[in-house]
Amino acid sequence: MLHSMTAFGRGEAGADGYRFTVELRTLNHRFCDVRIKLPRKYSDFEEDIKKKVSSEFSRGRIEVSVLADDTLDKVQHLTVDTELAKTYKRLLLILQEELGLQGDLRLESLLNFRDLFAFQEDEESREKAWSVVETALDQAVSGCLLMRQEEGEAIARDLSGRLNQLEVLTGEVETRAPLVVDDARDRLQKRIQDLLETELDETRLAQEVAFFAEKSDITEEVVRLQSHIQQFRDLLEASGPRGRQLEFLLQEMHREVNTIGSKANDLEIAQKVIQMKTELERFREQIQNVE
Repeated sequence: MLHSMTAFGRGEAGADGYRFTVELRTLNHRFCDVRIKLPRKYSDFEEDIKKKVSSEFSRGRIEVSVLADDTLDKVQHLTVDTELAKTYKRLLLILQEELGLQGDLRLESLLNFRDLFAFQEDEESREKAWSVVETALDQAVSGCLLMRQEEGEAIARDLSGRLNQLEVLTGEVETRAPLVVDDARDRLQKRIQDLLETELDETRLAQEVAFFAEKSDITEEVVRLQSHIQQFRDLLEASGPRGRQLEFLLQEMHREVNTIGSKANDLEIAQKVIQMKTELERFREQIQNVE
């Protein structure tokens, strides 16, 4: 079963005076890239969030946003960063001297620097806060995984239909290929007769036809393309992340189709090749979104 890399999940949880909302968005990416945005005072949760998210997603850019409701009552202690306050004081005095500013440096001047003060919870409170964040995160991850699965199923259905169409076109090319040599023989025979207006040298004609047949033979390319189609179909039904494998098979199918187009000197096959390339381009657009 395929999984899409584009999805969204949201979770909310509250307990012990804490309430958090977690939003999780996943986008296309070659690797697993987790980006986290959360309130500064909960920055110590970042590594735990990243570890938990990375264990659930193998590929894609995952954006995690944590929002805290700070209007709730909870046990907190107001602290002041005295070292930072000393730094601010020293810098303010330098500015005052450099700019020739008048006035005294008072306590009120430092109150404007909000990062000097912070509410600090004890260890037990931090554990309670993390428990609430984790609950909301689990909800967001579950919702996101479900959406990725549903979108992946839709992609698989679309790819399966296009795979059937590609298989039909490949079969038509395979059927047409032997007739190309016969048509070439007839054209060559008529051309020689028109030019020489004499009886043909059948041996020479046979040699020319054999040369053309060898040059335009697409049997191997058709067989490999059919094999890639079957492998692709098997991957659609397999489990686990398969985006990169599908990308590789798509490149191989492109290679075989391009070779068929360049070797088969035939208008009808050329038209089929154009249709096949169109389908493969639609494959590419869909596979870019597969985990």
